[in-house]
Amino acid sequence: MAIKNRLREIRIEQHLNQDDLAAAVGSCRKSISNIELGHRNPSIEMALRLAAYLNVSVETIFQIEE
Repeated sequence: MAIKNRLREIRIEQHLNQDDLAAAVGSCRKSISNIELGHRNPSIEMALRLAAYLNVSVETIFQIEE
């Protein structure tokens, strides 16, 4: 079971770069990049921060892929 995400797609739709998103949620660009590429899953706190900042539900960004 893996987690897929739409973070990059949503970030681009909202005209944000990785640096700006990272700064807004208290992270770094490399962490955002790793999440977008699927190399790393975010903590629950980070998933909630991302969803809140992007004004979407956590489920809009992250889905379980079976």
